[in-house]
Amino acid sequence: MDKKRKYELLGESAVMRRLRAMVERAAQSDAKVLITGESGTGKEVVARILHNRSPRVGKPFVAFNCANTTKDLVQSLLFGHEKGSFTGATEKTEGIFGVGNGGTVFLDEIGELPIEAQGVLLRVLETGCRQRVGGAEEIPCDVRLVAATNRELAVMVRDGSFRRDLYQRLNVVRIITPPLREHMEDIHEIATSWMAHHSVGRTLSEEQIAALMKYDYAEGNVRELINLIDRALALDIADFDSMIAEHIEMNMISTDEVDNECLDAVIRNHVRKVHAKYNGNASLAARHLGISRNTLRKYLVPTK
Repeated sequence: MDKKRKYELLGESAVMRRLRAMVERAAQSDAKVLITGESGTGKEVVARILHNRSPRVGKPFVAFNCANTTKDLVQSLLFGHEKGSFTGATEKTEGIFGVGNGGTVFLDEIGELPIEAQGVLLRVLETGCRQRVGGAEEIPCDVRLVAATNRELAVMVRDGSFRRDLYQRLNVVRIITPPLREHMEDIHEIATSWMAHHSVGRTLSEEQIAALMKYDYAEGNVRELINLIDRALALDIADFDSMIAEHIEMNMISTDEVDNECLDAVIRNHVRKVHAKYNGNASLAARHLGISRNTLRKYLVPTK
């Protein structure tokens, strides 16, 4: 566990207060937790708080990203292997579940776990024991399992890519991390707290906070908010409106579009569509795009 870093869920909006209350309640039990939510909404932060507020706090917290390995290695990484059990296995290992014994194991992106490994994980959850790859010994395994995903596991169950019995085992306590666009009022606290911890002596102006609050964070959520702040700090950017406009411009362009049209034409076309969607209301269109009205008008003016 990283003892130097403080993990917290910031914000006084109703959705964040409800989230904190649920996490605090869930932390006191040993039930399995499934955390769902969009990318960048703080699922690992929730997992670490669950551990830090639990009776297991003095024991290990071990995180594993199920997407960052191959189906051939995942069982070894999770449950360990015996020396010589496969090519390259020069030493016996304990795996994530061995290292995390007594503590919390956090399986991020659980939806990416290969179907073969899903069955092995299910057996571990049912028996409370694990076997190293290449071994026959049943090793007691005492961990509190927390899993997370931004995928719809129920849909994956229906299409056969995720085991129904494993889903039911994981989905004991469900915690949903809200997207940033559902609690925009918390941007001020999140942004100023980040600045206080990562850029001592520097603050954000009200204009800069206002610019950050115009963006809808449809993809990256809190992670994208932090990235915008970090970019501004690294490049010493004061005009957040312009920075965010540039960010939007880069994100809205696909490779195919760039091949067939010039960059400026694609941007103008997108801005016009959004402007039309809001019946010519510049304020609403600019808010949706995350740019100022002046920037919006610039792209609405016909090119010569």
